[in-house]
Amino acid sequence: MAGPGGVARPLAGDGLVAQEGELSLVCAAPDAVTAALVDGLLAALEQVAAGGGDGPALVRRAARVLAAQHGNRPLACALAGPAGRTGFAVLVSGDAAARVMLADGREVRIGGDPHGAADRVVEGPVASLELTLPGAGRAEPRLRLGSGVTRGGGLRRSVRRPAGDSAARADQPAAGGPRAVAPEQLRTMLDEAAPQERVSLIRKQPKRRPGGPPVLGVNCKNEHFNDPRAHYCAVCGISMLQLTLLPFRGPRPPLGVLLLDDGQTVPLEDDQLIGRLPDRAPEVTDGRAHPLRMADAEESISRRHALVRLEEWQVNVVDLGSANGTAVRGPGETEFVRLAPDAPLELAPGATVRVGLARTLRFESNRKI
Repeated sequence: MAGPGGVARPLAGDGLVAQEGELSLVCAAPDAVTAALVDGLLAALEQVAAGGGDGPALVRRAARVLAAQHGNRPLACALAGPAGRTGFAVLVSGDAAARVMLADGREVRIGGDPHGAADRVVEGPVASLELTLPGAGRAEPRLRLGSGVTRGGGLRRSVRRPAGDSAARADQPAAGGPRAVAPEQLRTMLDEAAPQERVSLIRKQPKRRPGGPPVLGVNCKNEHFNDPRAHYCAVCGISMLQLTLLPFRGPRPPLGVLLLDDGQTVPLEDDQLIGRLPDRAPEVTDGRAHPLRMADAEESISRRHALVRLEEWQVNVVDLGSANGTAVRGPGETEFVRLAPDAPLELAPGATVRVGLARTLRFESNRKI
């Protein structure tokens, strides 16, 4: 989710897409000339968001960063954030573009200035907006960007900004949804509940993780924990190449998600045991992996079929001697390659895994090397 204000979905492409709260940024991928400029824009986004700033504050900061660029062709980038109760401030530079859709059906388009940047405050209420780089592709409906930086050619986001007294308070749960309860309050509720109610009370509590297993990593200058091999921070996008890095062991963050062909999204925080009846697998019963049930009409998926194994910062897939095999199609490739049993293969972001004869899942992550 893009904060409380809507859903942000990256568009296909080779640039950078960043989201912090309700502040959005897209820009061309950095090269030797523009790396410092891109780092400055990403830092401005994070700092304005951390300080509780709005769209106009982000536009002002970004304009100062862009004013320092050199060369004949300005950096292609676009950014936006809320202005007032219902409007949005937008800045567009170079070949980037912005499209703002209003709640009454009108549309506002803002094109970049070939010689600099153009900014505008669009009066709302705003229904959605789109920031694009040249050649941006379609949005993947299953991908959502909450906070951080990923690859993409643009960003499409809906805007559901509360108005008046109808705004939902941050401390109120959604109707019918789980409600976080302090441990002391939960104990009191359990003591007062009838025996048949206690299981229901426990199951309603959101799962909280203290962090993954300790791994060797490095911090960017904003103290985000990263893979030591990373060139850019996976959280704020700042370049790691010019930093003096001091490796240390810290809790591993999630390494990405698995997007299943039935619409499920599985965060990669632990190993995932894939199978028709994965709950009985020894890796699950002894706590080394979580069960990920996949089945098909042909029953081509074995009870204990494959394992997605997290090793340090790597995401590997292993076929566990299944009857109908496990195959992988790398990003940009057209053919699946069947894995040999018990031979781990590291998955690159964008790789698709076929389980059995037809079921598939795709690995996605903004933690790219």
